[in-house]
Amino acid sequence: MTKHQKIANELRDAIASGEYPAGALLPAIPELMARYDVARDTVRDAIAALANEGLVLPRRGVGTVVRETASVQLGYSASLAVARTWQEQAGAGQDEVVLAEWETADSEIAERLGVDPGSRVVHRTRHFTQGLGVAQIADQWFPEHIVVAVRERGAGDLADATRRPDRGTSLFRLLADAGHAPVEADETIGTRMPDPMERETMELPPGVPVLVTYRITTDAAGRPVETTTAVGAGDRMSARFRLPLNY
Repeated sequence: MTKHQKIANELRDAIASGEYPAGALLPAIPELMARYDVARDTVRDAIAALANEGLVLPRRGVGTVVRETASVQLGYSASLAVARTWQEQAGAGQDEVVLAEWETADSEIAERLGVDPGSRVVHRTRHFTQGLGVAQIADQWFPEHIVVAVRERGAGDLADATRRPDRGTSLFRLLADAGHAPVEADETIGTRMPDPMERETMELPPGVPVLVTYRITTDAAGRPVETTTAVGAGDRMSARFRLPLNY
């Protein structure tokens, strides 16, 4: 075992034991050099090994921060409204709307919502935080007639990020009250590497992929009422399904 591997192993064990919890700083490089009587490059190699494993984040001017790695499990059940899977099932985290605005639908979103490209849609972005870091980014789009129906119902403006139309009531419940009850959700789950914005927002180390869920929700007439793209840290997210089996 090399010197940098020995240092990495001891720091890894200290992180696992809680000696250095999420958000804590590892000892500075000079301190580790003195503790292990090694050169600077040896300590840097040890820290690089931990960073490649997703355990720490070297931050310029700050130091080496222990990364939040608490797992987030999304539970899906046919007996529960699908809207709850991201709002309630993932644990005691925080769900924050960071953007809500009108925009024109590009070809992908237009196809998902069954509208013409360039149609007006409302785009809402939510950050789900569990522990010290953002674990999932959810982008959601609504066609114009749905937004109008919810507003006319007096349930709030989906294009206003300062108001929470789903506070205390699920967003899907509001759609139902507005005459567009969601009855089916079609979801596709895959993985890919994160884009620069996703990597920065979720503080993902190099090499960590994201778990991506694409959802289209339709009403009784088969018309889409919303579509969502949820992107979660691949080393933190898992999905559990419980569905009835009919045969």
